[in-house]
This record gives sequence, C-alpha cells and structure tokens, in this order.
Amino acid sequence: MAVQTHSWIHCLVPVFLLIWTPHPTKGFVNPSAAISTCRTTSMQTMSTQLHATRRGILTQSVLATSFAVLTTLPLPSNAKTSEPITRALVTETFASIREELTSSSGVVATLQKLIDGGNYDDILQYTKESDAFFRKGKLGKARKLLTDDKLKGDSVLMSNAVTFDLIGINRASRPGKENKEEQQRYLQELKSDVEKFLELESTIVVVDE
Repeated sequence: MAVQTHSWIHCLVPVFLLIWTPHPTKGFVNPSAAISTCRTTSMQTMSTQLHATRRGILTQSVLATSFAVLTTLPLPSNAKTSEPITRALVTETFASIREELTSSSGVVATLQKLIDGGNYDDILQYTKESDAFFRKGKLGKARKLLTDDKLKGDSVLMSNAVTFDLIGINRASRPGKENKEEQQRYLQELKSDVEKFLELESTIVVVDE
C-alpha cells in the first residue's frame, strides 16, 4: 500500500510543477520591452503627425496657388465680331491676290526674276516668306469670305496647291539640286493655281445686295 501511495505522489509532482512554473503570457510585462514599445509607438505617432502636417501644408499651398492663378487669369471676353462681308471687302481682298499674280513686284514676278538671275539662296528664302504672307495671309483671308460650303472645302485644296508649288521651286533651288526647268515648271503651276483661286470671287454672295 505504501508503494502505491508513493507512486501516486510521484505522478502528481509533474502536474504541480507544470501548474506553478511561470509561462510568458500576454499579461506578462517585460519592462524593457514595454519601454521599447512605447518609444516605437511614440516615434510612429510623431512620424504620422509630421506626415499629416506636411500633407496639410502641401494641400494648402496647392489650393493657394490654384486660387491665385484663377484670380489673376483674365475673364473671358466676348469673341471678336467678324468683319461683315461687303462687296467692297470682297473686291479688295481678291484684288490683293491678283496683284501678286500680275504686278511687277508681286510673288510671281519676283520669283521669275530670281530664277532668271540664278539667285538660289534668295529663292530658298523668298519661297518660305511668300508661303507665309501670300498663302496663309492673303489666300487665308479670302477663304473666310466664301459663302458656299463646298467651295470652302475646295479652297483649302487650292491653297495647299500653292504651297506645293512653292515647295517645288524651293527644292529645285537647293544646293546640289539646282534645276531651272523644274523651277519654271512649278512657277507656271503656281500661276495656274492662283488664277483658279481668283475665280472663287464671283461665287461669294453678299446679303445686302
């Protein structure tokens, strides 16, 4: 019987040891770990607050800049009223184009003189300039006066043809590619294209007439 009691007690010892042996739990506080955790949390909080502050400053700066731009932009004004189409305006506009075709100081005559004189460098420069003031300027102004929608589309092609003629003359004047025959051919095409464009004048309908 004594042996049995001893065996029973011997079996209970591990149980008591298991119960009383301290184990780390969530409730167990390590002072060093607590301090480290507090420091980490504090630094994270400060970082979050600093980030929020910077973000707030940046947002305010963007809003202030946007407001400044909006307040300094000019207010939209009424669109400029287009010049009324009158017969006098039509005549004047197309007469200016005709002058470039027939006048001794016009585009066609000037190019002819430059070609005859073999002034290739001057031709290169003048073809660029004439495309700007003649094709874009004068032909562009005349196109705005057209009253027929279909002819408005055709006038774009006519205007582009003038550009191609000037480009052809320009190419035939470049170093190593000088060719008077090509220059003359494109000059004749230029004359023809301008004459076709001038025919558009008679199609313009003036309301007051």
